[in-house]
Amino acid sequence: EAVRVLPLPRNRLLAFNQTLIMGILNVTPDSFSDGGQYYSKEEGNIKKAVEEALYMVNECDVDVIDVGGESTRPGSKEVAVEEEMKRVLPVIEEIRCVSDVPISIDTRHSAVAKAAIKAGADIINDVSGGTFDPQMLPTASSLSVPIILMHSRGTPETMSKLTNYSNVVEDVASELWDRVHDAENHGIYKWNIMLDAGIGFAKGYEENVSLLKHGNGKLRDLLQDASMLWGPSRKRFIGTIVEEEDAKERDFGTIGACLAVICGGGNTNDEMDGTKEWRRGVGCHMLRVHNVKAVKQAVMVMDAIHKAD
Repeated sequence: EAVRVLPLPRNRLLAFNQTLIMGILNVTPDSFSDGGQYYSKEEGNIKKAVEEALYMVNECDVDVIDVGGESTRPGSKEVAVEEEMKRVLPVIEEIRCVSDVPISIDTRHSAVAKAAIKAGADIINDVSGGTFDPQMLPTASSLSVPIILMHSRGTPETMSKLTNYSNVVEDVASELWDRVHDAENHGIYKWNIMLDAGIGFAKGYEENVSLLKHGNGKLRDLLQDASMLWGPSRKRFIGTIVEEEDAKERDFGTIGACLAVICGGGNTNDEMDGTKEWRRGVGCHMLRVHNVKAVKQAVMVMDAIHKAD
C-alpha cells in the first residue's frame, strides 16, 4: 500500500502511515499555555528548552518538535525579528547537536525561517499561511523545505473581530486553496505543503467545533485530501466545554478533540468489495499538541483500532 510522505532536508522524510505528533516548544514569555516555562532573558540559558525537547524525543517518541519564539495568542503583539531569532536559534542549534528529530520553526517572518532552517530546522510552520511576510513563500521555495500554511485572518491583534463566515467549512477550504495556489505560483511543490484549519485563529466556539466535526469529512473532501495538521491543544473552546479556565488543565479535553478530528465524518459512502469502509484518519495526518505523551498514547490506540480487521 502506498504511503504519503513529507520529504525533509538531509535525505530524511516523515511517513504518514500513522497519525504523527508534533510537540510544542514555545520559547516565549507570553504564550497562552506555557509562556515563560522554557524562556529566559539570560542569553544562552536554553537548558530547560533543550531538556524538554529531549524528553519529548526520548520519553514520548515525538515525531516533530515545533519551536516558536513569538506568541500568536489572541491580542498578542508582533515580536521584533532580532528578538525572535535570539529566542529560537540557540535552541534549534542545540537540539540539532544532540538529536536528529525533525524540527519545525513556528514563525511568520521569512528572515527567522531562513535562519532557523540554516540552524537545523526542517519545516516552516507559518500561522499566517504566508500572508504576513511577502517574502515567506519565496523563501520557502528557495529553501525547498516543507511549509505548513495555516488558515487565519488578520493578525493576532485583530483576528478575534474577523470571525464572520457564511459557511465556515466551505470558507476555510476556499481560503486555504487560495494559499495553496499562491504557494504553487511561487514554485513550492504541492507535496511540500501541509494545511492547517487554524483552530482558535479568527474563529469562535461554533466555528472551531464545526471544523473539527467536519475535518475528516467535508473539509477533507473540499481540500482534495491535502496533508493536514490540526492544533486544538488546550484551546479556549475546550475550556468552554469543560468549564476550565486554566489552559494547562485542558489535556483530557484536548485528547477528545484530537480523536474527534481523526474519526470525525463517520463512515463514507465509498464502496469496497461491496461493503462500506472507514477512511482511516486521512483528514488528520499530524497533531500539534502540548502534552505529547498523553495524545500519542490515545492516537496509537485509535490507529490500532482503525487498522484492525
